[in-house]
Amino acid sequence: MGSQLTFCSPDKILRRAVVEQDERNMITGIFNLDELNVEPSHTLFYDGILSSEIISLKQHLPIERITDQLKDYQYLDLSTHNLSGFVRSEKALIIDTGSDSIEMINSQLSRLADVLSGYSIYEVIAACTYYPALLLEIPGELSVNRITRLLLWDNVDLLNKKLNIDSYVLEISRDNTAY
Repeated sequence: MGSQLTFCSPDKILRRAVVEQDERNMITGIFNLDELNVEPSHTLFYDGILSSEIISLKQHLPIERITDQLKDYQYLDLSTHNLSGFVRSEKALIIDTGSDSIEMINSQLSRLADVLSGYSIYEVIAACTYYPALLLEIPGELSVNRITRLLLWDNVDLLNKKLNIDSYVLEISRDNTAY
């Protein structure tokens, strides 16, 4: 799967990259298209940003068990549906959707666009994927040998690097289909 941008970590965002996975969703290669002489066969190029899967802390552990680790983050729990009064802090943001369901996540993205207008799309992706993984002691970086479902963040404002009310997430399967 190829895309305009691939979010590996907050410090590593690749342009025009291809991510290969095996049947177990293990990443077997990440290549820059500009450095290849030939594009890998069966590569579909998507308009958007590829990332690892969204991780809901609530789906993995009771929040009470990770309260101490959460003190280092600004935690936004979308399952409480209370976004009024949200103010950005200096801490890294973790967004907990309360679900690993793509449909549930997409239903919440439009209301996040206004609330998180001060955040770049990369900060939003890191808040949903990278920082929750680190907190759960799962490798956070999208890298070779990591097992993860790949997501496409579509219809984002790539020029201004922002989430917008029409943004959505698609899971990209190994056979290059989006759903």
